[in-house]
Amino acid sequence: GELAISDHRSSQPTLDELLRIASEVHVAGLISGKAGIVHLHLGDGDRGLAAVRKALSQTELPARVFNPTHVNRRKSLFDEAIELARHGSVVDVTAFPVDDGEDAWSAEDALVRYLDSGAPAENITVSSDGGGCLPVFNEQGEMLSMDIGQPSSLAATLKNLLDAGVALEAVLPAFTLNVARLLRLHGKGFIDINAGADFIVLDEKNCIRDVMANGVWHVRDGSQQVAGTFEKETGE
Repeated sequence: GELAISDHRSSQPTLDELLRIASEVHVAGLISGKAGIVHLHLGDGDRGLAAVRKALSQTELPARVFNPTHVNRRKSLFDEAIELARHGSVVDVTAFPVDDGEDAWSAEDALVRYLDSGAPAENITVSSDGGGCLPVFNEQGEMLSMDIGQPSSLAATLKNLLDAGVALEAVLPAFTLNVARLLRLHGKGFIDINAGADFIVLDEKNCIRDVMANGVWHVRDGSQQVAGTFEKETGE
């Protein structure tokens, strides 16, 4: 789950509440050997990342504890996120649709701008928010419409980057290695002996052709090989 800040839908946590949650998560991570991070849902509010900056300036909590997501939803928020990443937080951009003229950066634009800024390349990730709601509100906080985030948006974002001529080795870690390091998923996000055998093979058009997870082919030549509980095998 995520703790929502700068959003009219949040529980409006105070700074003390944020600090208490973050400290409990940090210590729990130290005891358990897990990541010990707080995922922060960022809304459109003007407060942006102010609460996180106060938390870091007023306590001894390390910046890595705070992991803000959706930071590309407003351009000024994204600028704040870049500065936070320079101090050690890992920030996450979401691959949601962005309309022309909207005060937001698409995931591909945000990733390129981040890398061009000179901020630590290992401190940014890209996520799909797959299954998450994409609501539209009016000025009074009333919902006008709602869509759903698609997991396929990650593949579409990577394709857009490669189609634009951006080097694969520059952007791939934001989808793979950086995520694994953030969440402490050992043996994931890279290729090595005794590491997790997880692969995605792209075709000449930068579309997904094959998928392997834990050494098992789930997709071959675009054909599904392994079915989920509520899915049928290919051809049935």
